[in-house]
Amino acid sequence: MNKIARIHVNQHVIKANAKNGENNPIFTIKQGGKNTYAHNVKVKGEMELVYSPDKPLSCGAKVWIETKGDIKLDDKPSDTKDLSPIKLVASQTSHLVKKIDVEMGIFLRKKQKQIKNKNKLSACLSR
Repeated sequence: MNKIARIHVNQHVIKANAKNGENNPIFTIKQGGKNTYAHNVKVKGEMELVYSPDKPLSCGAKVWIETKGDIKLDDKPSDTKDLSPIKLVASQTSHLVKKIDVEMGIFLRKKQKQIKNKNKLSACLSR
């Protein structure tokens, strides 16, 4: 029998996505002391919508879905290891840093060339 899973929408991620133009997963699935994140969640079996303003989840959520049913995330089984948001963010960050490094290198080389050409021009004019 499955452990209880609590699924809620992370409004902080929704706001951050809107502000930063990102598309990070907004659903948090808490099950057995573990958090998993997803863009899409499918639940097979019984579920209950819970509103608990006086006893929110540890993350602060006051509304969530509870289920012992089978859960599929992003069209993959919930026990799939590659849904780790840390790996996803690290991969995206690494790619972004490489892209910034390349673009910054191109920009700096152009600026250095412009400065060199200015210096040569100044030297020629001052003679």
